[in-house]
Amino acid sequence: MTTQTPEKLQELVDELREIQVQMLESLDQAKALIKQSGQEMTLQRAESYWLAHARIALTNDHAYLGGSMCSMEDTIAEIEAATKEEDGED
Repeated sequence: MTTQTPEKLQELVDELREIQVQMLESLDQAKALIKQSGQEMTLQRAESYWLAHARIALTNDHAYLGGSMCSMEDTIAEIEAATKEEDGED
């Protein structure tokens, strides 16, 4: 059980989704900047490691093999589910 109202929980979900979108956009911007450097191997390493790790940690919607034990998307979904439980929905 949570002490928050369904409305407050939904506000939290909306805010978290906004942050998630901003973070994903920042990753895309970082990738574009690395690409502009013309350093193909550097871009490949970034895409294979830290860009992939960050994206996997933020969302389950990615093209990488595997995933995070608990992504930001999972956390948002848990709070969203609590919103529906508090509202009496199944």
